[in-house]
Amino acid sequence: MNKMGYIRLIWRNNRGFAIFSMVFITLLQFLILYLVTTFDTLAIISAILEQIPEKMRIFLNDSFFNMLSLDGAAAFGFNHPLVLAVLAINAINIPVHHISRELESGTLELLLAYPFKRQSLIISLWFSGCIILCAIIVAALIGSFSAIALFHQLTMGILLKMFQISFNLWMLFVLIFTYTLLIAAFSKTGSKAGNISAVVTFIFYMLHFLSQLWSSIEFTKPFNIFSYYEPQNLMFKQDNIILNSIVLGSLILICLIISIWQFNRRDIP
Repeated sequence: MNKMGYIRLIWRNNRGFAIFSMVFITLLQFLILYLVTTFDTLAIISAILEQIPEKMRIFLNDSFFNMLSLDGAAAFGFNHPLVLAVLAINAINIPVHHISRELESGTLELLLAYPFKRQSLIISLWFSGCIILCAIIVAALIGSFSAIALFHQLTMGILLKMFQISFNLWMLFVLIFTYTLLIAAFSKTGSKAGNISAVVTFIFYMLHFLSQLWSSIEFTKPFNIFSYYEPQNLMFKQDNIILNSIVLGSLILICLIISIWQFNRRDIP
């Protein structure tokens, strides 16, 4: 078993849900931008906003609805809860399956019986996960660009902004993938590693959501990974892609280094 053989194995084991994710996200992005063209969404949203509490209205205004437009809808599509959920499932399942569950089944011990270093295995797994996440996000871009080209006008400005948003989204979920890899390197069971990573990710997401409603927990924003991915702000030049990339990239590197260190030292029965 060499590096390319292991990468192909990872793809075979995960291609079913990865392909489903690509198709689902492509269609979702296309549908969101199609609806912006077809319906009078501004009137609908205005009526909804009048019926909801003031704090929730402030949150929705700041995040999307006060900038309801092609640009706003395109950014909103990349922050849709279904998009984040599908990416999170991929980011969590891949390292849990190929570390903790294969450790339980004995497959990992068999793989390491080949002249295949532990460090190479972790790096190959990390690289494969990054590629799969990238492919899913590229599929989302294709759906968005197709809808914009068919129903609107695809300009260089929105093209560049969408690439920035998609790169930022990719880095966020590479971080989730990497800290799941870290948890799996320490964990003895696959279900435990997956559950811990899912809970951590959910807590980050909920704190990010609530911190925009309650000033008493605003202090958590700099420590929340979702604070470094806000596509609406990127779309309207209210955020810094370089700062986001530095913070997320640094955390990815730290988690990856610790994962390699732990996996090299742990006992594999």
